[in-house]
Amino acid sequence: MESVVLALASNERYFPGLYCALASALSHMARERTVDVRVFDGGISQTSKNILSRLGGRFGNSVRLEFMSMDAAIFRGATLGPGGSHIAYCRILLPRVLDVRRLIYLDCDVLVFRDLSELFDLKLSSGKILAAVRDSETLSLGDDSRIVTDAMKRPAQGAYFNSGVMLMNLDELRKQNFLERALEFLETWSGRYRFFDQSAINFLLYDRIDALPEYWNRASWQFDEQDGNDLGCVLHYTRSAPWLRETPGPAQALFEQFAWHAGLAVNRRTTEFKHSQHQWCWRNALAPLRAAGFFMASILYKISGRRKKAADYQSAARYWFDYVRKAPSRRRIHRRRIAEIRNMQFDAARSEM
Repeated sequence: MESVVLALASNERYFPGLYCALASALSHMARERTVDVRVFDGGISQTSKNILSRLGGRFGNSVRLEFMSMDAAIFRGATLGPGGSHIAYCRILLPRVLDVRRLIYLDCDVLVFRDLSELFDLKLSSGKILAAVRDSETLSLGDDSRIVTDAMKRPAQGAYFNSGVMLMNLDELRKQNFLERALEFLETWSGRYRFFDQSAINFLLYDRIDALPEYWNRASWQFDEQDGNDLGCVLHYTRSAPWLRETPGPAQALFEQFAWHAGLAVNRRTTEFKHSQHQWCWRNALAPLRAAGFFMASILYKISGRRKKAADYQSAARYWFDYVRKAPSRRRIHRRRIAEIRNMQFDAARSEM
């Protein structure tokens, strides 16, 4: 059978995420499949590379690991990504730097609890050259950039996809000159798009993306809202890197439990991690005041005739009222689920509940 090709990217700051993403992906891969792992090196230390190589070595000859350098100068006209880096643009380089037919791209802030060989073997629908899951927060092209949507004559309500987990047909992307078109897009609209190469992928490949089931890219906040701990998904930490900052809930507990079993426990004593804990304390303490404040502001804007502002503040007030109202049941469910998660056992070589 064809080797499953996985592509990821990381720097040293995100290495704990990369390690856990790869450990979970390999642990759940079909035993008979070989895996070709390519990692874009955005500044990974040699020590960390050695740790990742040892992880791959646990799977014997079934895993091949290669680090690839990235020339950031090619993106000099693009908006700088998170942390003032261009590493966020690595996905659009894949058709040029990898001479393979197709691959799965994974962000390094995911945990994989499904067999990725099923996704790799998926037949794309006619006319589609990429498969991804609809984004859980940016629902449409217009939500990313109305200016770009109008200029490119795309429908404002057009489907918008999260690029954290993708099945990519590289042969077809090469035929479409996707890299060159993406570089032109990023330079032309620099400062206008919100999500770096995810924006380029969505605007340039509109109508060419196959929609995958949600379980191939489930946002961590959606996992937190589940009633139970169903792990039949690829879990994507879309709002916070759980090894750097705490976002209290089952998803955070799950990452820490998996990381500990995988041999790279989360350091909860860092200044950044402790700061995030303080922020969450203040968030909960101020929630009732925010609910009341946004409600009063919506009334004042309504009286002054500014209906759009009034609607926006009313929506914010409703969010905080619901946050306060549901807090007791949310805490009760989270306590139960976190207790279950802390009893889970994972094997970094072949992870099983």
